[in-house]
Amino acid sequence: VQARIAQGSDFIKLVLDDGHAYGKDVNLPTLDAGRVQAVIAAAHAGQRMALVHIAQVDDARSVIEAGADGLVHLYSDRIAEPALVQLLAERGAFVVPTFSVLAALSGDDRAAQLAADPVFAASLDASQRSMLTQRFPPLWRNPKHLEHALANARALHAAGVDLLAGSDAGNPGTAHGASLHLELEWLVQAGLSPEQALRAATALPASRFGLGDRGRIAAGLRADLLLLAGDPTREICATRQIRAV
Repeated sequence: VQARIAQGSDFIKLVLDDGHAYGKDVNLPTLDAGRVQAVIAAAHAGQRMALVHIAQVDDARSVIEAGADGLVHLYSDRIAEPALVQLLAERGAFVVPTFSVLAALSGDDRAAQLAADPVFAASLDASQRSMLTQRFPPLWRNPKHLEHALANARALHAAGVDLLAGSDAGNPGTAHGASLHLELEWLVQAGLSPEQALRAATALPASRFGLGDRGRIAAGLRADLLLLAGDPTREICATRQIRAV
């Protein structure tokens, strides 16, 4: 952790995931509890946030109890008990659900539909179109991922836990940039208003990651303005109607 901070890392991310959320025959090497606690403690000693990739409810609970500041991906092996939601809210932790990759793991084809959208297609390059139409192998696909994630996200949002927009692009069924439009739609489906979903992709992550010079439209701040033909505060899909940046 000290070496990463010396290299300029703004936060520390670790992985706690044995693969069992993706199938009983999937086994991935991962960290043990002692190392997870040590990395989180070292990150905090270096005044950095500790973020953890998890996929299962029990792992989410253990890392939040160990002091993790945020979860990257939403636990989707089952619907969590209210006690975990309460713990996340009490600790002030945030969650980046990455619905886009969980939808792909569930076999959902909304990403391929996005790639075929005649209005949006002009904004995509060949690589993005290819990634959006790729699929995970059957061994990894389980329709319960998305169902569980949406239910868990609704509970977190109702409890006041910050949900941030992120797609985990680079996986099958995702593409950098393009998948964020779908991520906003999933956040709305999980109970956020369109305005809350937009904040989840702009002002909220800027605040949680300490980026005080961006994330809002205000004098003196950095900003790329996305100009749209529709009103995304009324219909979140309007973010696809891009006219200029």
